Amino acid sequence: MKNEFSNKSKEYAIGRPSYPIEVLSAIRELGINEHSSLADIGAGTGLLTNLLSELDCEVFAIEPNEHMLEECKNYCGNNKNINFINSSAEGTALKEDSVDIITIAQAFHWFDKQLCKKEFQRILKEDGHVIILFNEMQLDSQIAKEYRSILHKYKVKTNAGISDFDPDKEKVDFFGQDYTKLYYDNWHTLTEEGFVGGALSLSYTPSKLDSSYEEFTAELHHLFSKYQQNGIITFHYKTEVCICRFAKRQKLTSS
Repeated sequence: MKNEFSNKSKEYAIGRPSYPIEVLSAIRELGINEHSSLADIGAGTGLLTNLLSELDCEVFAIEPNEHMLEECKNYCGNNKNINFINSSAEGTALKEDSVDIITIAQAFHWFDKQLCKKEFQRILKEDGHVIILFNEMQLDSQIAKEYRSILHKYKVKTNAGISDFDPDKEKVDFFGQDYTKLYYDNWHTLTEEGFVGGALSLSYTPSKLDSSYEEFTAELHHLFSKYQQNGIITFHYKTEVCICRFAKRQKLTSS
C-alpha cells in the first residue's frame, strides 16, 4: 500500500468522494465523546479524517505514504485535534490500549491481515470497535456505466483494489464473528478536473508514466463533455459502514 498512490495523491485529493455526515452519528452511538481517542488507519488524503475531527475527540491519522499524508495535512487544515503519523496499519507507533475506535476508509483490502490484527488488538482499548467504510459507485446512471467501462478498458494492473475476493468473509475471518452493517446514500458532485482526477487516482488506472495515459484522459474528457450539466456531473455512491469487534480479546504481552 505504501507506494501504490505515490504518483496519484493530488488526483486522489480532488477526485474521491468523502463520507456522509450520518457516519458521525453511528460513531457517537458507540459512546465516543471529547475524552475518546480514535485512529484513522490508512487515512490517505484525509477525506474521512477531516470528518472525524467534528467528533471533538483526539484523532490519529495513520498513513504510510508520505505524499498522501502531506495531502491529508493540507486538507485537514487547522483541526487541532488531529495528530498526523507516517506509519502503517501493521505498525502504527501508537501506545498499547490507547484508542477507543479504529476507522478504516477504503483501505482494509490493502492491509497484511495477520500483522495488522495483532496491531489492532494491541492498540485498541478493551471492547473497542473497528469501523470499516467503503464507497461503492452505483451503476444506476448511463454515465456511471460508461465511466466504469472506461476504467476497466484502460486498467494497467490487477491489485488489491480490484482483486476477486469476498469482503464479508474476509471481515468475519479477521474478527472471528459477524458484524453490524449500515448503508448510507452518498452523492459526489465533480467538476471536469475532479472527474478526471478521480479516475486517475485509482490504483489500477494509468499514470503519466504509462503509454495509454493520453488516450485514457482523452476518453474521460469526452465522457464528461457528453454528460455534464452546468460544468458538473454527479455520481451516486452507497457508503457501507461495518461496525466490528474482535470475538475474543487476546492481550499481547511485552517481551
